[in-house]
Amino acid sequence: MFEIELKFQIPEEKLDALIKAFQRKNDQTLHLQAKYYDTPSFTLSEHSISLRQRLENDHWVQTLKLPTEQKLKRAEFEQDLGTDEIELDLQNYLENKAINKNIQSLLTQNKNFLEVQFQTDIERKLSNFKFQNSQIEVSYDQGQIIAQHQTLALHELEFELKQGTVQDLISFILPRVKRYGLWLDVRSKAQQGFQLAQNIQHNPVQSQTALTLTSKDSPETALKKMFNNCLNHLLPNSTAIASGHFNSKHVHQARVAIRRLRSAIKTFSGWSLHIDPTWQTQLTELFRQLGSARDLDVIREELLPQLEAVGAPKFKLPESETTDTQKLTKLFRSFNFNYLVLSLIQFIEQDSNEKTKTSVHKLALKKIGKLHHKIQLDAQNYLNLDIEARHKTRKNLKRLRYSLEFVSSLCDKKAVKKYLKSIKPAQESLGLYNDFIVAEEILTKLVKTEPQVWFALGWIAAEKQRVLQQSQQDLLDFAQISTLQ
Repeated sequence: MFEIELKFQIPEEKLDALIKAFQRKNDQTLHLQAKYYDTPSFTLSEHSISLRQRLENDHWVQTLKLPTEQKLKRAEFEQDLGTDEIELDLQNYLENKAINKNIQSLLTQNKNFLEVQFQTDIERKLSNFKFQNSQIEVSYDQGQIIAQHQTLALHELEFELKQGTVQDLISFILPRVKRYGLWLDVRSKAQQGFQLAQNIQHNPVQSQTALTLTSKDSPETALKKMFNNCLNHLLPNSTAIASGHFNSKHVHQARVAIRRLRSAIKTFSGWSLHIDPTWQTQLTELFRQLGSARDLDVIREELLPQLEAVGAPKFKLPESETTDTQKLTKLFRSFNFNYLVLSLIQFIEQDSNEKTKTSVHKLALKKIGKLHHKIQLDAQNYLNLDIEARHKTRKNLKRLRYSLEFVSSLCDKKAVKKYLKSIKPAQESLGLYNDFIVAEEILTKLVKTEPQVWFALGWIAAEKQRVLQQSQQDLLDFAQISTLQ
């Protein structure tokens, strides 16, 4: 019912070598022609649901795929239709107790409006491997998606765990990722098809979603849920960047997802004995490499309009967006990034055996209380701190917010809402102050070649002092708030 598969894109120069490497005596070749159904307003797609009828050589199969809490897992319900093409039939899904009633209600409401929105025509080469104690199916898909008068070429490699452990699956995949330069792609054919059908050029930007923990979760289980939530946030954006079809919003959300993941590790890593200490180092370096591109985006999108409004002379920024785009695409296609993600997936999927009598709620509030106290101490002396110490205060404030958001489902909703509201003014003013520091550093380097930058630097210096005073006051206001109980 649940399928666990990881899909990768293949560098063109590695394609021939990879196909030869996966050839086996018992290989299968399938000709897959599928029709994907949705309403004219794409109601199913909006709920991450796909419904298709597919001709597999000479056999028809109807499949409903539903989302789960994990991006890399899908609930799949197949129905054998035989050799004859028949009308779409939803009755089995409406009577299936394993399908959520809300999904069934959605299907019932829209069943009379479903029509073919796009089709796929794929040649699939299947190879089966026994690795350790697991059975792994490797499929190479080559073909196209057809929507109205548009087509999109497909070349994809999928690894599906048919039997065994995710740990074996990851161990099998990693050497191939390194050897052939494969990069993880979380877009399904359905998602790509629906985008093509709607003529959407860029991949959707993924923001963070709420995380639900339960009082029965062990600390390690809770930590794994946090990691999974962060990957659900990160991977759609990293896929967009790796594909080369992205904008500054994808970069921003990727940064936020990485920062949240770093916060989870820094605050709650003691909840598991299986945390790899190199993850934090790798995430810090990844964030740093993303930082320069984001810093320039902040200047372009937020600072320049303000300078223009006050009549500042125009000037050119140091790097072109094209260069940034190429660097970022390469970054998210790199082995280091894909190795990190696969390692995190392996941690999330491994069995949890650690037990504790202390509730996750109490453990979490203790961690949050310590962070709260640190920020209270900084607030009293903020103006006397050096720039690096102020930067650390800002990071602690962000970490406090993210840490609370991770465990907010275990706390009183009104208390959490009030507490997060009290954090917001200080976080915004400290963030703006940091933006001015970064902009000042970047623009100072341009003075020799762009003397008109002096006006901007003068304006930034004045604004920076104003925001610094505001930051002190916002921190003092926050320091008066009691920590959550």
